[in-house]
Amino acid sequence: MEIPKVLPAEAPAARAGTATATEPGAQTPPNVAPPTDLLDIRPLDIPAALQILLAEARAALALVLPAAIVPGRANTPAPAMVTASPVQAARALLEMFLQAAPVDAQDPLQWEALLAHVETAFQSSIDAAVNAVAAWRDVPAGVTAAATDTRQLVFSVLAGDSQDPVWLRPEWAGLAPQIQRFWRRRRHMRRRLTDPDYPSSTTDEGEEFAPR
Repeated sequence: MEIPKVLPAEAPAARAGTATATEPGAQTPPNVAPPTDLLDIRPLDIPAALQILLAEARAALALVLPAAIVPGRANTPAPAMVTASPVQAARALLEMFLQAAPVDAQDPLQWEALLAHVETAFQSSIDAAVNAVAAWRDVPAGVTAAATDTRQLVFSVLAGDSQDPVWLRPEWAGLAPQIQRFWRRRRHMRRRLTDPDYPSSTTDEGEEFAPR
């Protein structure tokens, strides 16, 4: 008859030691990393905060561009830019918006719907980015102000506020004509929606720009 082997006397103790290693109160092995939410996060500076705005807007527009495709539009978000001031960030954000905005369409209702789709995603992304900056740990007041100023400047331009003195700055010289064309195109499309006698073949593209 085969006699079953007897386990060594120290085996239960070894097993017990192994089992108790994970019991409450046991020390964590030194090679285990601490939870990520306990790691120190450095405060934001202005360029980093503005990059958050650009990244959020770029991601939002990348999602809506397939729905905003109109012939003649590249439908490609603007590349990443280094921005150190609200004016630079606002210019980069507006370039993204203009690249995503629809061009002329035969149906003004379709054009207006496409524009609303792009505007909603764009503005929501900027609002979310500004809130994220404000909620950052130990964020300096100047950084929050820079993000807020960028938001205000972008929305002011999109609303058609041509009286803003930012237009006098040289860094806006190349973008101002594009913004003005967008304003004229928007007026033209909305005029076609509200005035049934307004000829669809007429365009505002060649009109002289006049501040409101």
